[in-house]
Amino acid sequence: MTPPSARMSWVLRIGSAAAVSAAILVLLKLIGVLDLRLFRDAFIRKNPALGLIVAALLAMTAVALVRYALLLRLVGLAVPLGRVVTASLISQAVGQWAPGSLAVTEVLRFGLMAGLGVAKDADEAAGPAGLKARIALSILIDRLMGLGAMFLVGGLAALALHLRAGLLVKYPALVFALGVASFIAGLGLMAAPLLTKTSLWRKLAKFAAIKAAVRPPVVDAPAPRERRSTRMWFGLSSGMDLLAGAAARPRRLFVPLALSLVIPFLNAATLSAAAQAIGRPIPLAAILVAVPFTIVAVFLPLGLAGYGGPQLAAVAVFGLFEVAPESIVAACLVQNTVVLAVTTLLGGLGAGFAFDRLRAAVRSRRNPGGRSS
Repeated sequence: MTPPSARMSWVLRIGSAAAVSAAILVLLKLIGVLDLRLFRDAFIRKNPALGLIVAALLAMTAVALVRYALLLRLVGLAVPLGRVVTASLISQAVGQWAPGSLAVTEVLRFGLMAGLGVAKDADEAAGPAGLKARIALSILIDRLMGLGAMFLVGGLAALALHLRAGLLVKYPALVFALGVASFIAGLGLMAAPLLTKTSLWRKLAKFAAIKAAVRPPVVDAPAPRERRSTRMWFGLSSGMDLLAGAAARPRRLFVPLALSLVIPFLNAATLSAAAQAIGRPIPLAAILVAVPFTIVAVFLPLGLAGYGGPQLAAVAVFGLFEVAPESIVAACLVQNTVVLAVTTLLGGLGAGFAFDRLRAAVRSRRNPGGRSS
């Protein structure tokens, strides 16, 4: 049972996040860039473009799930696709409502993947700690690929705009510089899995595992904790060895990388469709360039459920283009509302299908020494 102090802490966090959202939206209203009529009319008129947002979001979710399932196999974990889908949908739904949604989503995904017992390791000697280390490695690579593809595509889109003589761009030199930085950052992030074929990172992981294994026991410290630490490092090391084997044969990474490059276009399509829904189209190229630089809003607790912070970041970044700020704010609000509704529904469906496993996992956490059904 959750202690009253913990419940009160969560209430305060949610309340403060809601207050931040409200304050930011009020600020946007005061400076004249929040036009709620545009937002309202998109739903009252039941604009068909709303369906395009849903279609693009579903396609993006499916592509991301397939990519993650492939990455799990690359680090030596054989997980039924249904369980991958369940853990991912639930974590995405809950994380979408939380402040700092990206971090919350990944922590939840890790907890569900590990807590539901969804991973079966090819190397049984790694133990539960080793399995958790490989799950963490798979999530890290999945996120690096996703962010890398977003920045890479954004950089290429900035270059395309530059070649077209700065069409739609207010500050061509700045957009070009940001595009170059975006391209370099994206290339580096997407190349991260390939770096594991160099021996440095694997040697560091193995060194840490060996040091953990030979470390003298701490007085009054339980021995199982030492063993879990050692297995975690060895599991991470063995997972990196498997990933290095895939990196040595880049064709095994080709499909996850290719799928990653599809996702930024689908993500941009959701905002483009939202702009169509309010009757203020925004060029796809501008969206591709700008979206990577609004990512700070999903890392920081700048509001609740995607309201407030993302719209404020969008006003700042899209100010580089010939896009009316009230258009981008309204489009972002429409996009966020549809995404929130769809991801919540999908998460609820995932929780319904996995109800027995979730209940068993909760019982196991409450009674670690007992048996869960």
